[in-house]
Amino acid sequence: MPLATPAPHHLPALARLIALAFGGTADDGLAWLKNIPPSDLRFIADADAPQAPVATLALVPMGQYFGGRPVPMTGIAGVAVAPEARGRGLARTLMNQCVRDLHDQGVPLSSLFPSTQALYRQSGYEQAGTTWHVRVPLARLAGLGKSRRVVALTEADQDRIAATYRAFAAPHAGMLDRGPYIWRRVRELRGSAYEGFGVLDDSDALAGYLFLRMHRPQNPGPSEIALQDFAFTSPAAGRALLAFLADFETTGSDLTFYAGPHHPALALLPQQRYTVTSKDTWMLRLTHAAAALEARGYPAPLSTRFTIDLADSLIPEQSGPLALEIEAGRARVQRRAAGPVLRCGERGLAAIYSGLYTPRQAAQIGWCDGDPEALDAAQLAFTAGSPWMADLF
Repeated sequence: MPLATPAPHHLPALARLIALAFGGTADDGLAWLKNIPPSDLRFIADADAPQAPVATLALVPMGQYFGGRPVPMTGIAGVAVAPEARGRGLARTLMNQCVRDLHDQGVPLSSLFPSTQALYRQSGYEQAGTTWHVRVPLARLAGLGKSRRVVALTEADQDRIAATYRAFAAPHAGMLDRGPYIWRRVRELRGSAYEGFGVLDDSDALAGYLFLRMHRPQNPGPSEIALQDFAFTSPAAGRALLAFLADFETTGSDLTFYAGPHHPALALLPQQRYTVTSKDTWMLRLTHAAAALEARGYPAPLSTRFTIDLADSLIPEQSGPLALEIEAGRARVQRRAAGPVLRCGERGLAAIYSGLYTPRQAAQIGWCDGDPEALDAAQLAFTAGSPWMADLF
């Protein structure tokens, strides 16, 4: 079933699907759709009414850091099926065709936040990392001193904000190489504006920043400080931003922000007294396996060669042996067998590629198997800790 790209007259019907799938009103759906170029929207029309969309999704071109390098990635967002059309397999059709299209375009990766893992596993996606929503009592930031180098940020600072973010994100597997869609959400989300503040180093360069808003969950009551972004490139900058936030304790109760198990701010807290109020698992798919394996980074001292024997149920043309020769932090991939062999499907490869599971851990789940030498070589190649990202999309 071919997918269509909407014309302007389709947008109200797409907004209806978004509202019925995710809550809110059709006007909310239209406001969200305005942030997506029409060329990045896809829909399936009713077979009996070609102008009536019954399933839709959005493509979000960006990138994702693995091994310290940004790998081109297309996020999937806003997957919605009309209530009257559910149960026909439309969401799976929509996803499968998108995966095929991304492969044909040479896009290495695709990532998404699933409402149900079962659906997306059918299209080859697998768990690959987490996003935490963290709550820290502002009183726990006491004793960090005063931050004297904090400045208000404006849109004119965007280039140095983006450069600081890239330096912060690159060492963390799974963090996004943001595109326009994500950057817009840093400054404004669902009608709420976020104010930017930065901390400068001794040479007046931006060493860290955050975007915040104050809101009262209950009125009367204390305010909460919600961060939409929080990044820094040195311990001193991180401590300065935490000290800046501590000053809000006189009128506020808690600080909230999106993080993961290795967000540096958590390690810099005076005590590890915080609450993870929610945890989302995001999923990954190698839509073009050879391109994904060559685009990421690897440990620079590693010199190894092994073969991934891939069985891709949706993209059979990328099944078969992929020989990796890794040297000086980069991989060269050839369509042949060379060296010890690691066998896996597309889902197992996604979990190993991100670093969420080592190959030996994935083997315990049944997601891969292979020669012991290949398992060890792949473990050294894809080691990452616990992949995470600080953005929802």
